[in-house]
Amino acid sequence: MAFAQTQVSGTVTSSEDGQPIVGASVRVVGTSTGTVTDVDGNFSLVAPANAKLNFSYIGMMPKTLKASSNMKIKLEPDNKTIDEVIVTGYGNFKKSSFTGSASTMDATKLEDVPVVSVEDKLAGSVSGVTVTSSSSAPGAISNIRIRGMGSVNAGNNPLYVIDGTPVASSNLSEFNTSDGNGYNDAGTSVLATLNPNDIESITVIKDAAAASLYGSRAANGVIVITTKSGKKGKTKIDFRSDLGFSNTAINYRPQLSGDDRRQLLWTGLNNYSITNGSTAAAAATFADNNIDKYASVPANGYTDWKDLLFKTGSHQNYQVSLSGGSESTKFYASMAYMKQDGILHNQGLERFTGNASITHDWNRFSLRVTTLISKMNQSLVDEGTAYDGALANYCFFQSPSSTPYNTDGSLNTGCGMNGVNPLYELQHTSDKNIVKRSFSTAQLTYNIWDNLKLSEKLAYDYTDGRENVLWDRYSNNGAPGAVMQRIINEYEKLNTQTQLSYIKSFGQHNVDALLGFETEDYTYRYDYSHGSDYPGALYELENAGTTSAQSDKKGYRMTSFLGRVNYNFANKYYLGASYRRDGSSRLARQNRWGDFWSLSGSWRFTEEKFMNPVKSIITDGKVRLSYGVNGTQPYDYYSYMNLYRYGIYYNGMSGIGVTTIGNSDLKWEKNKTLNIGLDLTLLDRFTVTFDYYNRKTSDLIFDKPVSAVTGLYSNSGTPSAPINVGSLVNKGFELSLTSVNINKKDFNWTTTLNMSHNSNKVEKLTGDENEIISGVLIHRIGKPYYSYYMYEYAGVDKATGKESYYINDGTDNARNTTTDVSKAKQAIVGQHQASIEGGLTNNIKWKFIDLGFTFTYSLGGDAYDYASWQHSNGGSYLYNGAVPSYYKLSDIWSPDNTDATLPKFEYGGVRVNSSRWLMPTDYLRLKNLSLGFTVPRNYIANLGIDRVRVYFSAANLLTWKSKNLIVDPEMPVDGLCTFETPALRTYTFGIELGF
Repeated sequence: MAFAQTQVSGTVTSSEDGQPIVGASVRVVGTSTGTVTDVDGNFSLVAPANAKLNFSYIGMMPKTLKASSNMKIKLEPDNKTIDEVIVTGYGNFKKSSFTGSASTMDATKLEDVPVVSVEDKLAGSVSGVTVTSSSSAPGAISNIRIRGMGSVNAGNNPLYVIDGTPVASSNLSEFNTSDGNGYNDAGTSVLATLNPNDIESITVIKDAAAASLYGSRAANGVIVITTKSGKKGKTKIDFRSDLGFSNTAINYRPQLSGDDRRQLLWTGLNNYSITNGSTAAAAATFADNNIDKYASVPANGYTDWKDLLFKTGSHQNYQVSLSGGSESTKFYASMAYMKQDGILHNQGLERFTGNASITHDWNRFSLRVTTLISKMNQSLVDEGTAYDGALANYCFFQSPSSTPYNTDGSLNTGCGMNGVNPLYELQHTSDKNIVKRSFSTAQLTYNIWDNLKLSEKLAYDYTDGRENVLWDRYSNNGAPGAVMQRIINEYEKLNTQTQLSYIKSFGQHNVDALLGFETEDYTYRYDYSHGSDYPGALYELENAGTTSAQSDKKGYRMTSFLGRVNYNFANKYYLGASYRRDGSSRLARQNRWGDFWSLSGSWRFTEEKFMNPVKSIITDGKVRLSYGVNGTQPYDYYSYMNLYRYGIYYNGMSGIGVTTIGNSDLKWEKNKTLNIGLDLTLLDRFTVTFDYYNRKTSDLIFDKPVSAVTGLYSNSGTPSAPINVGSLVNKGFELSLTSVNINKKDFNWTTTLNMSHNSNKVEKLTGDENEIISGVLIHRIGKPYYSYYMYEYAGVDKATGKESYYINDGTDNARNTTTDVSKAKQAIVGQHQASIEGGLTNNIKWKFIDLGFTFTYSLGGDAYDYASWQHSNGGSYLYNGAVPSYYKLSDIWSPDNTDATLPKFEYGGVRVNSSRWLMPTDYLRLKNLSLGFTVPRNYIANLGIDRVRVYFSAANLLTWKSKNLIVDPEMPVDGLCTFETPALRTYTFGIELGF
């Protein structure tokens, strides 16, 4: 019997953006007849009358509809996050088959938020990841911790991998040291050379199941960055641009106004005179006669230093990209320009980037070539406690009574506590860093037979930096003859990868195996030049009266063998094993090779028959277990060797000196990680991911002090030699909850909450010591590494108004108090690590309107106000400079106010490091917000435009914190806060066009 046939045609598009879906499957239900959509999403086929068609595409929810003419089909995205793709750099896996612990973030959802560097996208988006910084200056370095700190001296930052190639993540500013000190606090992040909008996704690998394949570089986790690439379909041109402005995200270190400061200092002088036996009348006269020395009223009124030293920052971005391809060739290319001016004068960044990738398949071969080029011009300023630093002058060195301008309106050459006018110095100092980078890869893959593939990859990463620091002859630092310093540095890394992979299914048995061989060759060159005694204002080195120079070259090599096998049976039981053997030139021959491995497994219990009765509730579920070992190399390239150098002057003569005492027994730091995880999907709407981990780092590398009597020379002060002795333990959990609140045709709303807890403890130190005291920090066995050690503040003594302290002598008298600090003992009074931290993200889309926002939060933990010069209750620094607003006169003790919260303020006071100056780090911050409007296609189709979207976005829009936290909650990793550029609150307006 013959059935009537009819011609059916239509278009398949995405409900998210209205774009045509290329390659969607269109099948007549109950038959083998079918086709796929073309580059415009169109299809056409012959089907029986009244037939039903099934439409499907990877990553989209399938749909079955009755066949008709001119069909318009919109496919919805599949929101089952348990099937998201985990990119490890050594293969891609569905989350349902992944046996380790990793989190993937869709970076395109944060394209609206203007960030300079990729690290800024991670804050609040991934559980277990903490992002901090010593400065929010454009291009500044960030500190990222994944599941706590795993080392003391060998580094704590994770390994970064771009499209399968490990890359450098170092600080490119030679005038900024690793501890955040130097001419600038910001530094120059090499990751700032990347355009964040070229990134497709970011995967954070946390446990050893996948990280062990990176061996000696993966102890602190791995961040895998996948850049955008071309897709099959018609060529697309996308343009986006945004403009915006920025200011400080918080009221940073507020200071007393001129009148309030004058009244407070008058009270301090008055109290000083009374303490020394004066009558009330005589004390008042004494205060009246001396107040103008410290808090005079300028003729033109008090100076608002915050207004003079801070400014409204600005930023602008422009990007155009081209993408598309055919079945065999796919391409992506982009060009971008970004400029951001900071909130301090002479602080900013300008960046040009270009990115291109092409993939071509023919016969059994596949070739992928990528290249990234960038040029970055960064302008840096002195921060921290520099005499000419804007922050230190606002918070410390200047007062409302100091005047930056002369009566004729010209700049005063000197004012304030140190006789330095920061506004004048801005015109006579500069710190500029020009960075050029090229990162290129070429990978050829040959399909030998039946998914047995051989791949060869070559990657070359080259970075050139040129930083000039000028203090001209009129500046405080450079007078009288000026100082010009220049550092030219080069970083080269050559990486080769050879991989043999095999993926095959044998019935219900599925195997994914890989063997690899890798090499890495890294070289660093450094040239330093110094010029001074300039006779004029042409500050090139050849014009200097006195010059000097220094150069250096160093590097390392590493060779690696690796392999992994992943097996699953019936997509129900999963096993994985990996092994890597690294050989590093940073260690002596007998210790050069290290073995790193992992074992992992998971059980997808919802595939068991006994789960069928609850399958409608527990849609998907899996338990995971992994254990493995990876490591960390010594930070120094030659620490196992005894080294000497020429050019050391002693007693007026040039000579040679021993600079390093090596340790030929030095070994890898070992990181052993246990991870237990649970993944659940409930009601096809809610997903839960829970992980418990135990991470132990042993053979920590400590720098053991060595006597200098032997003649050992050290640039850093105290000579030392590295030894493997210590150990750290990090334990904790991570929880991520995602809810698909609404998933309808024109309305989608998802919410994700993540939280993490990490407990860090010192397990072993140098072997001879139970604790190491470093300023107000103590590293004690059994306690967190960043513990605060100082006198414990007990409040105000009502009788005298003095600060009182708990005695803490270990006896029954310990909780009694004293106003004599010499009778009290120091104790651990706090720790920096938070109890809970995480983020909350919402993404909402209604018709043509999209809204997304992320909150970040932290609970528990302390920070310490390390600007201790201002802790004296009336010391000389307060009388000669700014006075923090927490010295509120109404809260200060007096004979008439014995219940006051602050002690007596008196001229000549002394400072004591005590828990009074600890600050709670609890906060809630609206980290980013984006609101967009997409013009419906029917309004713009005739204009030849596929997409128009306008948007507004903001970063660090709102912050809720304790009033006692006077600095930004995103602070240095140890919680010791002096004068750091606070986070920026940014407002951005942008447009996107697609052709």
